[in-house]
Amino acid sequence: MKNAFDFNLKNKLTISGKKFRLHRKISAFIGVNLWLIFFCISNNAQTNNAPGAPGKDAQWATAGKQAVGTSANLESKVWFTLAQGVLTEVYYPDVTVANVHKLEFVVVNPKTKKVETESEDAIHEIKVLRPDSLTFQQINTAKSGEWKITKTYTTDIKRNTILFDVEFEQKNLDLCLYVHFDPSIGNSGMHDTAYANNGFLLADEKEKSVAVAFTSKLEEVTAGFHKSDSDGMEQLRQFGKIVDEYKKAENGNVVLTAKIKTPKKFTAIVSLASDFKKSFIKIDSSEIAILQGEKSKSKGFQKCLAEYETGWSDYIKTLRKVEPKYQAQFNMAAMQLKAHEDKTVRGANIASLTVPWGGGANANENNIGGYHLIWSRDLYQVATAFMALGDKNAAIRALDFLFKIQQKPDGSLPQNSFLDGKPFGVRCSSMKSHFR
Repeated sequence: MKNAFDFNLKNKLTISGKKFRLHRKISAFIGVNLWLIFFCISNNAQTNNAPGAPGKDAQWATAGKQAVGTSANLESKVWFTLAQGVLTEVYYPDVTVANVHKLEFVVVNPKTKKVETESEDAIHEIKVLRPDSLTFQQINTAKSGEWKITKTYTTDIKRNTILFDVEFEQKNLDLCLYVHFDPSIGNSGMHDTAYANNGFLLADEKEKSVAVAFTSKLEEVTAGFHKSDSDGMEQLRQFGKIVDEYKKAENGNVVLTAKIKTPKKFTAIVSLASDFKKSFIKIDSSEIAILQGEKSKSKGFQKCLAEYETGWSDYIKTLRKVEPKYQAQFNMAAMQLKAHEDKTVRGANIASLTVPWGGGANANENNIGGYHLIWSRDLYQVATAFMALGDKNAAIRALDFLFKIQQKPDGSLPQNSFLDGKPFGVRCSSMKSHFR
């Protein structure tokens, strides 16, 4: 039986049955960071596959977001959304690609088998912690009165990672805290593969991966298929604990569940990555996501938060001032407009980091544009808003995208498009009223 982690002289890395072939020229890089992976991965984990494939149909979360966040700089290309007390869609490597459906905590009383979730069994409150930064705090208080979860969010401005500080208060000491993670990589809920280890949760599809790590140790870690018997949530509802631990759920609508060993106060780190390919060198996205997450964990939540808030504060200082009673609202509007601009294709401001109505009948395939497209009629309004705010450069970038990328040869503009200007549908946008 293979260990979860095996590294041999041929530079082959295996994590729960997933192989990573690394070129010898990057073996030094792996050597420097190898201890991080040993720290994350249990050496005696078995490679057993979850039953129940492919799982029930996928859906996107509600479009009624509480908050949207990202760093103010261009280096970190990750965006997070918050709704119903939990982390919802996470976008990477641009504003048009969602890779996470939901990550939430589950409170379980193993004696009574009572299961409560943040999204369904809590009263939700959200706070803006600074008037000059996209720093948000979710406070979820159990309707039963037995527990409260407080989460504060930031990103690492140097990496594609999201960090959130978690505090769990409980009146009943019998309660246990679990995490339930539902990835949806590449704008689709199907075709993902999940890997469960004692140090992190991992999912991938094709060239992209998402890894979730914690500063607390994990127990009862399992991968499964959504709403099947292997789904950790279904096990919790039936048994009050995870009784069947599966290390891999392959090709479907997958979920990952784990018990937080020391839940009073900890940090969760969500890291996203793509395959690295250059010349004869290739590094698998799973490897990058794990290492990147460990670097953000070592850096720490407080340092990441300080850098994140400095970036937004510096941006706000470049904008005009309004009456004091309106300044906080003005700042939030300005930051949200900036947050919806892509960091690679400049000037491409999407309408919203959401998918309306959960994606329709299902979100199994990458065939739903949602609102995370560039709507030409909206982009004109965005450009004029940036002018009013005092960010002339952002306004020029938006207009450049409209006329240099989105506009068709016949002079018309699509109703909406992807980052390369390719229309999502066949409709055209009537712009004459906007340009008068």
